[in-house]
Parts: sequence; structure tokens; C-alpha cells
Amino acid sequence: MPDRVRPWLSVVTTSLSFRLFLVLFPAVFLLFLGYAGVQGRLQRRQLEQQVKAEAYRASDFMKQSLHTSMLGNERERIYQMIRLLGTERGVEVVRIYNKKGEIKFSSAEPEIGTSVDLQAEACYACHASGRPLQSLPSSERGRIYRKDGQYRVLGLINPIANEPACSNASCHAHPADQSVLGVLDVQLSLATLDSAQAAAQRQQYALGALVILLGALLMAGIVYYAVYLPVKQLRRGTQAVAQGNLDLRIDLPRSDELGLLAGSFNHMADELRAWSGTLEARVREKTEELERVHQQMMQVEKTASLGKMAATVAHELNNPLSGIITYAKLTARRLRGGMADTPERTAMLDDLELIRSESMRCGKIVRDLLTYARQSTPEFQAVHLHDVIQHALKLIAHHTELGHVTTETDLRLSDDLVVCDREQIVQALVALLVNAVEAMPSGGRLTLSTWEPPGAGRVAFSVSDTGVGIPEDLRERVFDPFFSTKSDTKGVGLGLAVVYGIVQRHEGTISVKSAPGAGTTFTIEIPRDPTGGAAGASQGLAGATAL
Repeated sequence: MPDRVRPWLSVVTTSLSFRLFLVLFPAVFLLFLGYAGVQGRLQRRQLEQQVKAEAYRASDFMKQSLHTSMLGNERERIYQMIRLLGTERGVEVVRIYNKKGEIKFSSAEPEIGTSVDLQAEACYACHASGRPLQSLPSSERGRIYRKDGQYRVLGLINPIANEPACSNASCHAHPADQSVLGVLDVQLSLATLDSAQAAAQRQQYALGALVILLGALLMAGIVYYAVYLPVKQLRRGTQAVAQGNLDLRIDLPRSDELGLLAGSFNHMADELRAWSGTLEARVREKTEELERVHQQMMQVEKTASLGKMAATVAHELNNPLSGIITYAKLTARRLRGGMADTPERTAMLDDLELIRSESMRCGKIVRDLLTYARQSTPEFQAVHLHDVIQHALKLIAHHTELGHVTTETDLRLSDDLVVCDREQIVQALVALLVNAVEAMPSGGRLTLSTWEPPGAGRVAFSVSDTGVGIPEDLRERVFDPFFSTKSDTKGVGLGLAVVYGIVQRHEGTISVKSAPGAGTTFTIEIPRDPTGGAAGASQGLAGATAL
């Protein structure tokens, strides 16, 4: 079998429609054969009954035709009439025999004078009881048998009764008590009937085969349109849904089980599409959350490793810087006390002052490194967040005045009591406020806001400016240690890294929104009590007013 035929044959043989057809067609075929067989037998029996009835009438006609001749004992005329009747088409033999079974007249002359067997098939019905019956039902007068094993023959016996005219006749008087004088036996050939029946049976078989073929085609069409096409639509629909096409709908306007199944399929597709949208949103949300956690973990690892390095560098630089500053001051004092005021001394003092100021700047960098590396454990206490914010604003008031920056507050927390390390939160706020002022070199507006975010037990506060903003490609690096968008003379990029560490130690989150020329907003969200109530229970509100 060609390879290209096998898949098609496999699909056909495993199809529900094909199997349904294989079950229905043989059942209908067998029912039709049974019906045809029973109907054929009934028709054959009915036709034989009709033939017998016609034969009975023919036999009676013959007997009536011979009646006058028999009354007149016109034997020669009887011979002629019997011979004439025997030559009719379909007549095998016509004969008359008496009560003893002696054949008196026959169209077959050789059997005249012979006797028939009274126990034979034709005579047994009347003589079986030992005494001849006075009459015989018409249904038992005929017998059908095969002559010489070739064709069938219908034999009819018609009793000749002893009428009063016969018993009173002077020619051949019979006793009055004799009821039956003899029998007229007529045998008719059924070859023509059998041939007609065989032809009719062949036509019936041909017509039956045609009906079966048309029925098979009709049944196949019904199965195809009622079962195969709907099932095919459902199968293609399930395959499309399995491939992710949730917009497919099956148009099957039917009220049966397949129509209900199509409606259920469409409802399922709608539910899957809705669930898919929800799942995509959840996956996207979880992916973003995992990305944020990943970035936080990377930031923590980076902070930890750089913190160790910063602690080592700060420790190694602190002592030499202290010596340089001390000796610069000592040398300047000696020059002022032991050397005349000359241009050379002035130049030397300026150089020493430059050495001292640069060393002091290096010392500040070292202190920032120590602050970043130290990451001390927070000392939690209950404080009012709004008071902490006002305190941080006071600390940078001179910066805002010098930078021509106006400050605004939008404090919307009805309950601003939180448990935190007050000094670290002030440090984080001051760092964010200073960065905001430096981002507005030509002045601007600085806004501090507080609110309660969704979710119980958390507070949020933000620092917004109207400064130059942060480019998108640098926004994700602002919390990296030693990264800064400022010039080298204004810092080494540890301020926001320190803020990030403080927020992490408070189990909070920090985010930034910014665009070039549109300002920047840093948002911090922390729990109201990261200690689970332990700090508040031990310290109460002792530190809430200690500003």
C-alpha cells in the first residue's frame, strides 16, 4: 500500500462516523434481507394460493363440461373432450378414475385401465380413515410435487358425486347410497409459474441491491452531515485551542447533543481566554516582582562586597590623611611665626592651605566610605514621621536658601507614628534633599509628601524636585556605589548607595521616577513596625518627641 494512502486510511478507519456507518449499515442490510426473505415467501405462498384457486375453477369447469356427457354415458365424447383438454398449454394430464382407483378415462391413453394407489398422495386425504370421506376441503384437494425431479406439478382432485340424475338414469344406474362415483384428476405444470417467480425474484434481488446501495449512500450522507462534519469542527476547534487560538468559535446552530457540546466548547474558550489574560497579568506581575527582587539582591551583594573594600580603603587612608592635615597646619603656623611677610611666604601658605583643604575633602570621602561600609544595626524606636521630615528640612534650610529653592510639604498621613531608626531616616532624607537641591542649579521647587499605600501596616514618603532629571539609561544605576551624575568635585557617588542601605535595613523599598528636564521623584515605602511590635513595646513613645 502506498505510504501516502496509509495516513488517510488510518484516519478513515478510526473515525467515529466510519465506525457508526459500519455498525448501522450491516444492521440495516440484515433487516432488509430478513424482510425480503419473509416477503418473498409470503408472496410465493399467496401466488400459489391464487394459482390453486384458478386451478380449482378450471377443474370445476372441466367437470361441468363433462357432466352432460357422463349423464348420457357418451364415452367416446368423454374420451375426445379429455384428450382435447389434455392438449391445453400447461396441462400435464386429465383423467377420471372410479372409486376403486381404476382409471377409466385419461388424456394419457397408456394408463387407461390401470389402477392408482389409494394410499398415494392424491387419494390418502379421502381414504386415510378406512372409509372414503363424503367431501374434502378445497384446501386439501391439491398437491404440489416435482415430476421426474425437474419441474413442479400441481395436481387437483375433484370428486364426482352421485347425483340423483345418475342413480335414476337407465343407462348406468348407481345405487342411491353411493355418494362418490369417482374422481376427476387434473395435473397442471408449474414450470411457467416457477420461471416467472424466478424472474421476479431476480428483479427483486436487483431492486433490493439498488435499494441497499441507495440506502447506504443516504445513510453515509446522513452520517457525514449529522455526525462527521460537526465532530470535525469540534476536533479542529480543540486543536486550535491547544495551539493557543482562544478566539476561535464553533458555529453549530443545533439543539442536539453536538450543538450543546459546541456551545460548551465556545463557553470554555471564553473562560480560557479570560483566564489566560488573568494569568498573563499575574505572570507579568510576578516577573516584575522577581526582577525587582533580583535587582535588590544584586544591589545587596554589590553593597556587601564594596562595603568590605570601602572599610579597608577608609581605614588605610584615614591615618595618612590625618598626618597630612596635621603637618600642613603645623608648617603653616611655623611659616607665619618664623618667616618675614614676603610674596614667597604668601605663596607657600596658599599651597599649604590647598594641601589642607584637599586633605579635608579626602577626609570627608573617607568618612562617607566608613559610613557606607559600617552599615550599623538600626536602633528602632517609635517616632512621628512628620516630625522627622520637618527636622530634615531644617537641616538643609541653608542649602535651599542658597540655591533659591522653595519647599512644599503634602503630609497626608492621619497616623504618622512609625518604628524606625530616627537618625538613619534623617540621614537618608538629608541625602535625598541635598541631591534634589543640587539637581536644581537655577532654583526650583522641592516637595515632600507622605501617604498610606495599599496594604496594611506600611507608610510611604517621597522627595520630588523640578530639576534636570536623570536619563533613562542611567536611572537603574543611581543606587550603585561610586556612581554619580555630578561632576567629580561634588562627590564620589555614595549618597544614594547609603540611602539604599538604610531603606533595606528597614525592610523597605525605594524607587525612582525621572525624565530629563521633568524632575525626579524618589519614593520610599517602609513598614510601620519592622520589629513586629517589639521596639514599640520596649520603648513606647519615648523617642517620639526627642527631636
